[in-house]
Amino acid sequence: MPRLYKILLLVLAVFFPAHIYAQWSTDPSNNLIVGYGLNPELASDGAGGCYITYEQNLGYPRRLVLERLNRYGYKPWGSSIRILGELPEQWFAKITEDGRGGVLISYSDDSIAQIGGTFRIRVQRVDSSGNLLWGSTGVRVSLSETNQDEQAIVSDRQGGCIVAWRDTLNMIKVQRIVNNGVRAWGDSGVIVEINTQYLPRLIQTEMDKFIVAYGASLRKLDIDGNMLWGGQAVNVGFGTRSVIADNDGGVIVYDGTGSSSNILIVAQRIDSSGVFVWKNPYVVLDDSSIFNVQGNPVAINVDGGATFVWVKRVGNFNRAYTQRVRSDGSLAFSGGPIEVSAFDSAANGTWAIVTSGHDSKIYINADGRNNNSLYGQRIDSSGNRLWNTNDNVISLRQLGYVDAITDAVGGFIVVGFDQSDFGIRTQQVSVNGNLGEIILSVRESLFEIPQQLYLYQNFPNPFNPHTKIRFEIPERAHVLLNVYNLMGQEVATLVDGVKEPGRYEVIFSAEGGDASALSTGIYFYRLNAGNYTSVRKLILIK
Repeated sequence: MPRLYKILLLVLAVFFPAHIYAQWSTDPSNNLIVGYGLNPELASDGAGGCYITYEQNLGYPRRLVLERLNRYGYKPWGSSIRILGELPEQWFAKITEDGRGGVLISYSDDSIAQIGGTFRIRVQRVDSSGNLLWGSTGVRVSLSETNQDEQAIVSDRQGGCIVAWRDTLNMIKVQRIVNNGVRAWGDSGVIVEINTQYLPRLIQTEMDKFIVAYGASLRKLDIDGNMLWGGQAVNVGFGTRSVIADNDGGVIVYDGTGSSSNILIVAQRIDSSGVFVWKNPYVVLDDSSIFNVQGNPVAINVDGGATFVWVKRVGNFNRAYTQRVRSDGSLAFSGGPIEVSAFDSAANGTWAIVTSGHDSKIYINADGRNNNSLYGQRIDSSGNRLWNTNDNVISLRQLGYVDAITDAVGGFIVVGFDQSDFGIRTQQVSVNGNLGEIILSVRESLFEIPQQLYLYQNFPNPFNPHTKIRFEIPERAHVLLNVYNLMGQEVATLVDGVKEPGRYEVIFSAEGGDASALSTGIYFYRLNAGNYTSVRKLILIK
């Protein structure tokens, strides 16, 4: 079988970092200001940078704008782009990557809020060059005259999106907007629930399947709008404020339950068929905790389990605690939850979790120090803190509405608005915990030998035209890494040879040569090293 792909790069993943001058601040008291306004939303641009929406005007009508920052903190568009509708006011945006370097934005298009009136959900798609792809005013998700609000959005990984919302009749509906801006599920969308006070959340579990979560219920749909699981909802027995896709077509649900005098922090994993995977009714992570009506951050682990964080009252302090749960539902920190911060602060709580190298997690914390500043800590899979004992300061400003994403090389980008001057402030932090440090290649712990064989999920996935495949080997072995189609036919050999202990990375390119004959679809890559075999799925979109 000829090699259909050109292997662009195969090197040990113990890289020396490359540094370059950037606009990101290195001063936590003076983070980069993107603009001024409220309610920032953050999404990756797929190239180490980000997209940010926020609302200009502190009064009414609000104006929704979109900014792009590249990996160095510069604005490649020069200025912001206005996201318009047909009515005077646009706000309450949600954004997500479109899988092709651009961004999808759902937002409320309203008559001026102070006088009531019309509320409609619209969607706009913007490419990486700042072009509005769905007209100057976007696309309505529904032509129904019933007011729509409280939306959620995910990419359909084909250039379009799925949007869920609740209307004034307390119905939850969903709609698919395809890549050319056309409503795919009729002019009114598909009804998920006819009478509920709960807000919808959306999760993409597989390339063509999605879950709508609301209250204690989950419903699964396919890309054609058909209800799965026999058309029935799965009741998880507790709230679904925090939901994340696992690595196998299912979801992990996480929330508080119990009595007002004893809030239990609980989690459950539901597989692709709607069946509970972990012990029934749930895994208890902690008790006597503080209930969060907005939900708590959660991050998926490499093995399909998850890392959770919550706040617990300890004496006079509010403290953030964390626990990892393995894919089988067992607790990784067998001694019980650990405090995210070792510093004896009067209060801390976690805004976001970002996955970093070796499946460690970075916690971005609101902290009582320095007038409620923002701090970060990186904790490995064994529960060891990897950064400064007293944590690393991210911002000495009092930031609200904080969100964070990975910078694709082990660090993160964070955004929030300054509650003193309404500045939309953002900061990049490297895997080492350093502000404004740009690392152009993956950098793990130098010279550290892996403890086990492991094949990572490729990133990005789905991909076009390039994706990275990483693996680790703890001892010298003959390594074979192949790619197969759904028929089991080999379409590429990426690695075939003896390798020394270490971390390796292959950049897999689907352009040029015979590769153009391969169509959009699902493929598999398999790693053989000694007696070890692992298979993972990758998705090509052309």
